[in-house]
Amino acid sequence: MNKLSNILILLTIMTSLIFAQTNLSNKYRLARTYEQNGELQKAKSIYEELVEAEPTNNQYSNSLNEVYMKLKEYENSVKFLSERIERNPKDVSLYGMIGSTFYLMGNNEKASEIWEKGIAINNNSMINYSIIANYAIQNRAFQYAIEYLTKGKKTTDNPTQFSYQLAQIYSVTMDFRSASEEYCQVLITQPKQLDYVKRRMQSYLSAPGALEQSIYVAKKYSDSNSIQELLIFLYMENEQFDYAYKLVVVLDTEQNRNGILIYNFANDAFISSEYSIASEAYNYIMKNYPNSPLVISSQIGYAKTLEAELDIKIKSREDWKPIKAADTTDASKYNPVLQTYGKILLKISGTEAVNEVLYRMGAIKLYRFNDLDGASEDFSKILINSTLSQFYGVANIKLADISIQKGELEKAKNYLINSFSSIKTPKEIKSEAKYKMALIQFWDSQFDRSLKTISDINQDLSNNNSNDAIELSLIINMGKRDSLNLVKFANADKLTRQKNFAEAEKIFIDLSEIENFYLLNNIAQFKYAEILIAQNNYPVAIEILKKLSEKEKLNIFTDKSLFLLARVYEYGIGDKKTAICVYEDILERYPNSLYLASARENIKRLKTI
Repeated sequence: MNKLSNILILLTIMTSLIFAQTNLSNKYRLARTYEQNGELQKAKSIYEELVEAEPTNNQYSNSLNEVYMKLKEYENSVKFLSERIERNPKDVSLYGMIGSTFYLMGNNEKASEIWEKGIAINNNSMINYSIIANYAIQNRAFQYAIEYLTKGKKTTDNPTQFSYQLAQIYSVTMDFRSASEEYCQVLITQPKQLDYVKRRMQSYLSAPGALEQSIYVAKKYSDSNSIQELLIFLYMENEQFDYAYKLVVVLDTEQNRNGILIYNFANDAFISSEYSIASEAYNYIMKNYPNSPLVISSQIGYAKTLEAELDIKIKSREDWKPIKAADTTDASKYNPVLQTYGKILLKISGTEAVNEVLYRMGAIKLYRFNDLDGASEDFSKILINSTLSQFYGVANIKLADISIQKGELEKAKNYLINSFSSIKTPKEIKSEAKYKMALIQFWDSQFDRSLKTISDINQDLSNNNSNDAIELSLIINMGKRDSLNLVKFANADKLTRQKNFAEAEKIFIDLSEIENFYLLNNIAQFKYAEILIAQNNYPVAIEILKKLSEKEKLNIFTDKSLFLLARVYEYGIGDKKTAICVYEDILERYPNSLYLASARENIKRLKTI
C-alpha cells in the first residue's frame, strides 16, 4: 500500500512539473508573438515572469535582454546582465552582451573595458577572442573586433581562422590591402587553401581599387609558389593575361608540371575570349612538350583560337541579322583552320577529341562555306562513332538543319528524335530539338500536335527557346480561325528556313495585305522585313518596321520591330545616332519589354564609341 502511495505521489509531482513546463512554453510562444507584432511592453512583461520562474533558462533571459535593447531600456539591460554575470562569471557571452549595451549607449570606453574582461576570463582560450569580436562586429565596432582578433592571432600556433575573420572585416571596411595581407599569410602556411582563398577574395575584387591593392600585396610575397598562383589568378581577374602567362610559364617550369599549368591557363584565357594569349600558350605546349598527352588537346585549342579570332573579325557583318542568307565571302579565310583540324584528325582515333574536331569542321563547312554535303559527312561520323558522345545531340540537330534546308523533313524528324531521346543530350539542346520538331509539325499543318510538342518549353521561361516557342504558340492559336491562311503562313516560314527567300516573300506580301487577318498580317510584315534584311535591302525593311512600330493596337511586335529597326540603323546602314534614338524609344514606350536590358546596353556602348 505504501508503495502504491509513493507511486501516486511521484506521478502527481511529475504531472505538475510537466504542466508547469508546458505552461511556461506556451507563455514564451505568446511573448514571441507579441514581440514579432511590435507589442514590446506586453512581451517584456511575460519575459520577466518567465525569467523569475526559471532564472537559469538562457533562452528566456536572452529574449528579455533583446526586448530591453529594442525598447532602448539600456539601464535595465545593464542591471539584468550584471546580475547574470554575478551568478555565472565565466560566461563570456554575457560580457559580450553587456559590452554591446554600453556601446549602444555611446559609452565606447566602458564597452571596450567589459569586452576586454570577457577575453581575460581565459585569454588562452582562442574562442573567447572570436566570441567577443563577433559582438563587436554585430555593433559595427570594427576597430575593436580587429584589435581582439589581432591579439588572438598573436597568441595561437594556428592563426589561420583569425586571419580569415580579419580578412572578412577588412574587406567589409574596404581595406583591401590588409585583407590581402591576411589571405597571403594563410597561403604561406597552408597552400592547399588556395581555391578557398580565391573564392573569398572574389567576393570583393569587383570593388574599386580592390584588384590593384590585392596585386600589390601578392607581389610582395611572390617568392612563395602558392602566392604566385594567387597572383596569376589576380592578374587574370584584372585582364592582365600577358603578365599571368609569363608567371604561369615560370611556375610550371619550377614545379616540373610538364605544361599542365600552362594548358589550364590557355583554357581559361580561351573562355575569357583572350584568344591571342591562349593561342600562344597552346603553341608553347606543342613546341616544348612534344611527347605530352596534352599535345592533342593543345592542337585542338590552338585551332579553336584561330577560328574564334576569325569569327570576331567577321561577326559584326551578319550575325546581328535574325535571318541570314548564305554568305561565303570570307570562307577562304577558314581554309587554314580546316587544314589544322584535318591534320589533327590524322593523328587521333577513337576518342572524344575526334568528335570535337569533326564537329568544329562540320560547323565551319555549314556556316562559312555553305557546304551542306561536307558538313553532313562530318556530323554523320560523330553519330557513327558514339551515341554517348557529348556532341551526339548537337550533331543530330545540325543534321536536322541541313535536312530542313534540303527539304528532307522526314530525315530531319529522325535526327531530332535522336537528339531529344539521348540521355547524353543536355536539356537546352533537347528543348531546341523539340522546338524544331514543333516547327516541322507546324509546316505540315499539324497545329495541335505542334502545340503539344512545345508545351513544356513554353512553361520554362529560363529556356533560350521559350520566346520562340511562345511566339509559335501565339501564331497557331490566333491563326487557327483562318486555317487556310495559317497554312500559307506556315509554308512561307518553311521556305524562309530553306533560304528560298523569293518564294517566301511572295506569300508574306500576300498575307500582309489581308486586312481582316490582323495578327498574322503584322507577323507576315515582320517576317518580310527580316527577309529583306537578310538580302541587305535595308531601305524597304526600315519603312516596314517603322509602320509596325507605330501600330499599337493588337500588335505584340511593336517593341520587337523597334529593336530590329535600331539594329538595322546601327549595323545595316551605320547610322549610330538614329539607332540610339530608336533604342531610347524602347526604354520610354516599353518599360516591361524583353529588349529593355539589351537596348540600355546598346545605348551605353554606342555613346562611348
